[in-house]
Amino acid sequence: MRTATNKKVINQPIKLATKKRVAKKAIATTNRTKITTALVSQELVIPEPSKTKQSQLIALLKSPNGATVQDLMKATGWQAHSIRGVISGVIRKRLGLTVISQKTDGVQRYRIEAS
Repeated sequence: MRTATNKKVINQPIKLATKKRVAKKAIATTNRTKITTALVSQELVIPEPSKTKQSQLIALLKSPNGATVQDLMKATGWQAHSIRGVISGVIRKRLGLTVISQKTDGVQRYRIEAS
């Protein structure tokens, strides 16, 4: 049997929290496209957008000068700890590629050694 308090709870209108989440998601999506557009206009050459983010990382790391963590973060949208995790776990261990880390002028650069 329902009590009067249960009826009030059941008949309450839906909270606006779900609408706010949808709005935030839409804002995040538009910001991401703006960032991607801004990256194309910079010096950093981003591989084809149809490729996976891991293949984008590998392509950037195969360049002769390599790439900094900041470059890789801009290309993928990932955070620094995720970039370093992919370099260590996937690229080095699973794929068996040799990643060289060099620090020049206070900037850490990573590159994949050509086989």
